[in-house]
Amino acid sequence: MTPSNTLQISVNGELWWGGFTAEVAVRNASDQPLESWSTSFVSAHDLDPEAWGVEITREPLGEGLSLYTLRGTSWGQSIPAGGEIRVGFNGRQGVDLGRDGALSEAMLMTERPLGESMMTDADAHNHAAEHTAERPAEHPAEQASPSHGHSTMTGSYTDITTWGSFHGANHNSEHNELVGGRTAITTEAMEAYNGLRAFAGLDAVEIEAVGKWAYAQGLTNNTQAWGDDTKGVGLWYAMQAAKVGWIADETYNPQILADIQRTARQGDTDAVMAMVETFGHEGFASYLRSNALVDTFTNTLKMEPHYGGWMHGRTHGFLSIEGVAINHDINHLTVLGWDQNQPFMNDTFDYPQWPALEVSDDTVSNYFQSIVTLGDPLSSQLESLGVPNGAGANATPPVASTPSASAETGSTTDDPITGESLAVEISGDRWWGGLTASLALTNVGDQRTNNWRLNFISPHQFTGESWGTTIETETLADGLYRYQLTGADWGQSIEAGATIRVGFNAQSVDASESEGALTPDMLLAVNSELVVV
Repeated sequence: MTPSNTLQISVNGELWWGGFTAEVAVRNASDQPLESWSTSFVSAHDLDPEAWGVEITREPLGEGLSLYTLRGTSWGQSIPAGGEIRVGFNGRQGVDLGRDGALSEAMLMTERPLGESMMTDADAHNHAAEHTAERPAEHPAEQASPSHGHSTMTGSYTDITTWGSFHGANHNSEHNELVGGRTAITTEAMEAYNGLRAFAGLDAVEIEAVGKWAYAQGLTNNTQAWGDDTKGVGLWYAMQAAKVGWIADETYNPQILADIQRTARQGDTDAVMAMVETFGHEGFASYLRSNALVDTFTNTLKMEPHYGGWMHGRTHGFLSIEGVAINHDINHLTVLGWDQNQPFMNDTFDYPQWPALEVSDDTVSNYFQSIVTLGDPLSSQLESLGVPNGAGANATPPVASTPSASAETGSTTDDPITGESLAVEISGDRWWGGLTASLALTNVGDQRTNNWRLNFISPHQFTGESWGTTIETETLADGLYRYQLTGADWGQSIEAGATIRVGFNAQSVDASESEGALTPDMLLAVNSELVVV
């Protein structure tokens, strides 16, 4: 679709069986607001007229082709100067595009388009500079899938909206809505995150490793990553860890995050570093200075978690936290009210995220620190980094807790040389014709384990992809399979006292079981057990 001088239009979306969901980014490249706009293109597909943000009209051309015209309507009608909106629609595939993957502009349109994005004088009306486009607090684009391939850059860093964007019940979600010193989420946060990991003695990781960890831990609103979701989710959680994980347990309280983020957004770097000296892990402030990470750390504090809508998109997870909240509520710690004085806020409506306020400070601190270690969100993390300045000269350094072994599987092993021990707990979900297995692996020894393996026999057939592990399958008699799981990627190493969760999907031997929790007895074959190698 060739853009006009006024409109810049790009197409993204997702394919599914027999259809697709398209997201169209429409940018007003002029210096004047637009009251209305339209664009036309030829397609071999059948577009659903029940669209969001646009009205679709169709003119049959014969030979299976149609001329479609999209006109902005409702909240999608007006576009401020330099602004961008995202509209969308579903469609039925007129030619085979496949069952999954990303939708491209070339897939949506034929190779003989009738032309371009058309903006006529009748469609575009200039208005006074004070005019702004209005959009309701909750609009239908919340139903859309994320975009894939739409690229925006901020300096030498990549903007998170490169990999997706959600809208709806958000505030401060777009570039022109970043107020009070808030900034966009970019890959600079990844530098701050890996800096914190290095301070903790951990190796640097890629964005995808953080994203895969988040999906494996159930910290997303879906179990399957699509398109570039892993990158977007990974960057978003890396930003969260860099914002919070530096605070020492002994000094942590939620208000620190509101105060330091507001201070960073006001441009007072010296005051930011004074807070790091007071509340951070001992030596972290010096580490930032000696490694030229002060600006990177401060810039990450400025980033708005709602930017691009990821808070209400893929990172809206449902992991239960102390039975009173879900991890989405905890994620709101770094979301501040409009005056930026309070944490745990919903800044769309400016009220507290009430369930999160019922969660203990220790659990909240461990949750964010687990993103740093890529460990269990509900277990103790980073306690061996020492006490912070200001905690008292006679304070006793914390001792890492030792998780107990699983009573369900009894699957622990001790290496006679290293003393490493591994405990495994099996859980998961059953669904129609299949199951999702989640294995919590806890290193109850006092040394890091770098290459773990475990074996078991199961009547269920592994299918699809695994996370945090590679799986070797041996077919046995009587419809059984022997599996060997080996740690991979972010799941290869387990720190002493840490827990990771790996998993996989499988076809169920009993198709009548369509829902409910997965237990060890259900996963393992009769009279067999899970063995840690």
